[in-house]
Amino acid sequence: MASFSVENQHNSSDAVDMKGMDTCRPHGKKIRFYCNDHSKLCCTTCAVLHGKCDRLDEIATVSERQVPAPSFLQKILQQSEADADSEIMDCKQSETGLDKYIANISEELQEMRDCFMKLFDIAENKIMQEANAIKSKEVKLIQERHAASSKVKTEIKEVLSICSTLLEHGTKEEKYIFWRNIVEKNQTFQSDITDQRKKKVATTMAVCFPKELLSMLEKGNNFIKLICERNITVETSSISSSQPRPVTLKLLVSVDLHKTRDGDKGPWLTGLDFLPDKRLVAVDNKNWQCIILNERLQRLGTPYKFKRSPLSVVCVSHDVLCVTFGIGKVVYLMSVSTDNTIILTRKIKTSYNFYSICCMSPSYMVVSAHDDLCPARIISVHGVESEFDHVVFPKKSFKIDECKCTYVQSKNTLVLSDKYAHTVYFYDTVEGRSRAVTNKIIQQPRGACVGPGDTVMVCSVKKNSIVHMNVNGDILGTYPVDMECPNTICVSKDGTRLAMSNSIKGAEKLHVYIISTAMS
Repeated sequence: MASFSVENQHNSSDAVDMKGMDTCRPHGKKIRFYCNDHSKLCCTTCAVLHGKCDRLDEIATVSERQVPAPSFLQKILQQSEADADSEIMDCKQSETGLDKYIANISEELQEMRDCFMKLFDIAENKIMQEANAIKSKEVKLIQERHAASSKVKTEIKEVLSICSTLLEHGTKEEKYIFWRNIVEKNQTFQSDITDQRKKKVATTMAVCFPKELLSMLEKGNNFIKLICERNITVETSSISSSQPRPVTLKLLVSVDLHKTRDGDKGPWLTGLDFLPDKRLVAVDNKNWQCIILNERLQRLGTPYKFKRSPLSVVCVSHDVLCVTFGIGKVVYLMSVSTDNTIILTRKIKTSYNFYSICCMSPSYMVVSAHDDLCPARIISVHGVESEFDHVVFPKKSFKIDECKCTYVQSKNTLVLSDKYAHTVYFYDTVEGRSRAVTNKIIQQPRGACVGPGDTVMVCSVKKNSIVHMNVNGDILGTYPVDMECPNTICVSKDGTRLAMSNSIKGAEKLHVYIISTAMS
């Protein structure tokens, strides 16, 4: 039985307003203890209830231990705030999109008016009423999401205000209490944001005109109909359940990659990612290009031509891309329009050459560095670089293409593949825990990405397969693929599509799979 004392407890400094975070909510008393058995901050009343726990420590004692700096916790909160901002922006864009659809409908109807004036007046009123009724319903849902996301952002800002004060005036006890509170609070923030994402619905509207308009005139005011498609971005299915489950992969489309008229060499796609509308963006390392593809893997628009060889690409948010290069110590920020025009918006100078790149939040990315003792770093869209304070990496420097990474934001987990050690590392970036996973089915792991339900998909090059794992490093399944040396992998934002390319000369392929829940 753990023993504790309530004597000689000095009061916390009044310099920092913890806004109730240092007070036990059920009992209204100051927090004095931390129960390791239940991961719970306790007051003196709670301590009596936890008296039988083996590890009940006084805050004054445990606060002497090393804890994450408030600046690191501040960064985590800023990431959540950026996520809330992204949701708010998406709400605004969704409402604007509805207005655009309404405007397009009006324009199309006006074009038909000259030929079918009499019946068109009747049909126009009917269609516009339906469209506006749908818009009214959708706007209400969008406004509810907007309000919920704004509430989360307000709560995050309130907690963030404590961080700055803690940096200057906080005591060790207050920093420790703040740390323990923030881990739980940020999980709540992420859960609330995820809940709003699950409610996200992308509604499109368009007018459907019959092919034989002249013959349709005899059908009266029902000859034109409104088409409404509601695309639910995140379904509340078992794919995204709290307990990760194995999935099934069904090949949707496969193409052999050959030399094109605008390419000097056969393509090598070293970077892939899905845009939110499921268009696929790829970077061609051999021909120095950025390419946009549709769901049938047909090229859209004109490829963007770089002046150096690209390595990896990630869709940061909406229409913003970020591209890494093998040389030059630079990262490109680019935009993609709905008509597939790619524009370079900014070049970011970096301290090292980066290979793989993935999203940490809409404002931060995680990159793998080669020829550097720190194989993974954080970089913001403004070019600010930082390291993971509580991660201990293997003491070796990786050469280019020997190490790639991905990041599971909701789990604060960094994943690192070590090609020649046949190992995948999992790092809890808040708690500092790590696990190295080696298995005979993991042979020369390369590309990795976040899969459905906050899982991880890794390319096993020498096994010509995909290895599916949870963030604890447990293997959920393995999937053979019909290509040699799979190298690059990505999963769509809604977790329903997986794209993969390989790295064997003369037999380059690109596959897209449908992801669904495996039958029990």
